Amino acid sequence: MYHNHPYDGWAEAGQGLSSPWPQTPAPSILGALPYPSVSYSSSLITYHITNFAPHILNSKVVGPDNRTCYTIRTDRDMPGYTAIKNTHDNAIALVEWKQSPVIEIRGLLPKQSVHNWLRLTSDRSARSMEIRGVKYIWAPHNQSINLHAGDFARTFLANVSRTQNSIAIQMTSDALQQKLLESIIIAAMLLQCGRNID
Repeated sequence: MYHNHPYDGWAEAGQGLSSPWPQTPAPSILGALPYPSVSYSSSLITYHITNFAPHILNSKVVGPDNRTCYTIRTDRDMPGYTAIKNTHDNAIALVEWKQSPVIEIRGLLPKQSVHNWLRLTSDRSARSMEIRGVKYIWAPHNQSINLHAGDFARTFLANVSRTQNSIAIQMTSDALQQKLLESIIIAAMLLQCGRNID
């Protein structure tokens, strides 16, 4: 059975792979059809993971002003590690790619398995994430993955979607006020990297 939603691989195969979307559609051979695009709400703040070299694990994150605010690097000399660094070249997070990947976010998340931080729900339809003792839920919506507060109201906080040459991350001002920017960017990278994160 085919499901056209971001967690298709999890629901069908149950393999825990982190490539949640079907392959990017090929451009029309006639050139007459537009590339699928994402519409942006003016009330959301948009960041992009872009400049894949050649993939998301070697890329940069640009902010609403198109300035680089983070870099994502997997060093050739240490291919088992991916570091996320700020503009001052300080590592804010480190992912160790083992059979069960491990993550640490400086000052926010002690070293732990990625599957513990981005835990699949029992029905495998979403992932929960905990930051500073607050629970959040990543869940598919159309061709994107939305982040909601884990509270009763399920307050919308962010959205991650693919564009032609980037991963678009849209956040509410509430998400920024709750200091979720780095957590959202790191989670988006992990959810889009194509590696098994479970």
